[in-house]
Amino acid sequence: MTTKLILASLMLAFAGGACAAGTITVYPGNSAPPLTVTGAERLADLVTQPTLAHSWWPGTVISERQSTAVAEQQHQKLLARLAALAADRGGDEGAAINGLRTQLQAIRVTGRQLVNLDPDRVRVNPESNPPLLGEYSLWVGQKPTTVTVMGLVSAPGKKTFAPGRSVDEYLDDVSTLSGGDRSYAWVVYPDGKTVKAPVAYWNKRHVEPMPGSIIFVGFADHIFSSAWDGLNEQILHSLTHRIPD
Repeated sequence: MTTKLILASLMLAFAGGACAAGTITVYPGNSAPPLTVTGAERLADLVTQPTLAHSWWPGTVISERQSTAVAEQQHQKLLARLAALAADRGGDEGAAINGLRTQLQAIRVTGRQLVNLDPDRVRVNPESNPPLLGEYSLWVGQKPTTVTVMGLVSAPGKKTFAPGRSVDEYLDDVSTLSGGDRSYAWVVYPDGKTVKAPVAYWNKRHVEPMPGSIIFVGFADHIFSSAWDGLNEQILHSLTHRIPD
């Protein structure tokens, strides 16, 4: 979806008149108690709040209440689908799918609005500054120091971020499990952008994750039948709509 279409969708979600104002619950991270912002008529009124001045905007997530209900329902359907597939496949492949399901159970999703929240851009670009109406949540925090490896891998978990390190290097000491894609991995950047990275010896290309990124090893194309249609895309949707750690 293009930026203009995303913003158009967001404008519809926020529709109700420029004089209306949203109520935003802000989660600062580091176990700090949530804050409430009221009277924010437009997005710029929120992201320029003095209390948010030191936020790491590439990883900041804003969500809308009704969209959150939809995202949570979709995530639960994904978990149920994986459970059914694991039971159907059995053996090593079933165990690998169950391992992935366990990883996805550990994340929380929200109705993320995929918009740029950088205050400088929001202030100077009217298309990036939609009106706010309704109830929102905003997750902010400091710049992470890790990336997270997930998917059909032997050792999922966090790895220390290293500048210049490529996706394939983060996977050097990780084995791909039965049914997993050995040629490509997906990078889910903190801002919700996704990139498919070639990681095999025959197609390797240098792709760098940002701090806070997820490296996701999904299902190989060769195992797909109608029962697997869109499964990687469903997983990526949950990962892009996750609540930051």
